[in-house]
Amino acid sequence: MATPRFDHLYPFDELVTELRNLAEAAPELMSLESAGTSHEGRDIWLATVTNSTTGPHHEKPAVFFECNIHATEVTASTAALHLLHHLVSNYGTDPAVTRALDTRTFYVVPRVNPDGVELALRETDPIYLRSSTRAYPRADQQPGLMERDADGDGRTLWMRIEDPDGGWIVHPEEPRVMMARPFDDVSDGPFYRLLPEGVVHDFDADHVPVARDLQGLDLNRNFPQDWAPEGGQSGAGDYPTSEPEVRTVVDAVTARPNIGVYFAYHTFAAVILRPYGGHADDHFPTADLVTYKTLGRRATEITGYETASVFHEFKYDPKTSITGCGDEWAYDFLGMIGWTTEFWSPLRAAGIEHKYIEWYSDHPVADDLALLAWNDDVLGGAGFVDWYPFDHPQFGPVELGGWDTFRTWTNPPPSLMEAEISPHSTWAVAHALALPELAVHDLRCTHLGEDAYLVRAVVKNAGWLPTNITKKAIERKAVRPVEVTLECGDGVSVAGGRPTVELTQLPGRSRVRTMMAVHDGVMDPITERTFTEWIVHGPAGATVMVTARHQRAGVARAEVTLG
Repeated sequence: MATPRFDHLYPFDELVTELRNLAEAAPELMSLESAGTSHEGRDIWLATVTNSTTGPHHEKPAVFFECNIHATEVTASTAALHLLHHLVSNYGTDPAVTRALDTRTFYVVPRVNPDGVELALRETDPIYLRSSTRAYPRADQQPGLMERDADGDGRTLWMRIEDPDGGWIVHPEEPRVMMARPFDDVSDGPFYRLLPEGVVHDFDADHVPVARDLQGLDLNRNFPQDWAPEGGQSGAGDYPTSEPEVRTVVDAVTARPNIGVYFAYHTFAAVILRPYGGHADDHFPTADLVTYKTLGRRATEITGYETASVFHEFKYDPKTSITGCGDEWAYDFLGMIGWTTEFWSPLRAAGIEHKYIEWYSDHPVADDLALLAWNDDVLGGAGFVDWYPFDHPQFGPVELGGWDTFRTWTNPPPSLMEAEISPHSTWAVAHALALPELAVHDLRCTHLGEDAYLVRAVVKNAGWLPTNITKKAIERKAVRPVEVTLECGDGVSVAGGRPTVELTQLPGRSRVRTMMAVHDGVMDPITERTFTEWIVHGPAGATVMVTARHQRAGVARAEVTLG
């Protein structure tokens, strides 16, 4: 099996080729289908990975991965490709992967937003959008600076423009670093304006705002959960799931009720985020918050990334909320465990202690110097472009340079990419193994006399999570209880009991928390099992089969012979 490159940001056609190669190399483990099409008509591919010889994918508990919904966060697709390769190449040799594919299913959408990524990866004149290429919220471009590759070198960097009213000065010891001009500055300059490299639509030298591009959608604000219109949530779209990419994801998830965990792959912050964006932690059912924190500790052990609440630790503004996101929709509407993985952080790589969001609004200049030192020592200077003169068609003489943001901040540099994403494939497998797992614990037959028998079926949840996954799923009525069906062979009839019996939800091993817990946390009562019984009539030697089902815990079957 050929190994894909994991130091590479894949254009659409290359990504599809790699996906097909993996599916063709391991057809018993991986299949590929188009789940829908993008705004511009590109396929949104969905990979299904499980051992098909141990049962169909829809009869096993499952994990879903929504990747690369934001156009410039292309590392998410490479991480998805790494996960797929990790699964199919390690089956049969890695016990965790083997167990996971024998008993679980992985649904992976490597690229939700193929249109926007194609613009970002163009060799000439790349355009960096938030998400979709559909014109929104209006069809006419507004005046102002548009981020573009002004000098045609295939990069979009920064412009520093000398201006007596500028708010920036050059660091006195490191001319590459720009510092905010102090409020009590009385020096003679020079002073600069610092802007993204670009061109101005309807140029007016006296007034140059940053223009909002026509493509102002944010697909990760278009999910139904706490959706808000444009005035309340920028880029949210015309209505929930108005965009074909988001509708494809929602349809794919709701069509697969065996999904219990939802991962969204993004960049960049080196953190694994959990709900809520718009509510404090006391909005959770208590048990769900405990579950999130327990799983989060294991995520940190494997990946090195901390887990964080969006509401409490990851706000762009402490008085605003982030809503309409995929992982929160999965949790709040469907009661799944939902996570957003934000791959990579140059700040973390440079050893800078920081808050996830607050750093960008206020940090010491020493951090900028530390980042440049990291760039010089680790990247060989590749991440930062020294300032060079350029005759801008509108501003005249400017300097271009600064951080190559797309290749160093939004995405890890190629040499660091595989090491960054690899642990998350291991974490994905571990999380899949936490899913509930329905099994027939015991099936026995007791002779009652003549041709009458008592059939007793004991079913259990052999997994860690409860069959319902979360308390939120119970609140939302998103899952049905365990169902057990008795199927009789020739000459056998049911005399007592309905053939299909609805039982209950079953807890998993997550009920056991810690030896220091109070009350029932220390105890381990047998509550993960339940049973049902039937009286049947039939000849000795005949068989009956029991099938236990749960949407999120899978399907289990067993057979017993009368007599």
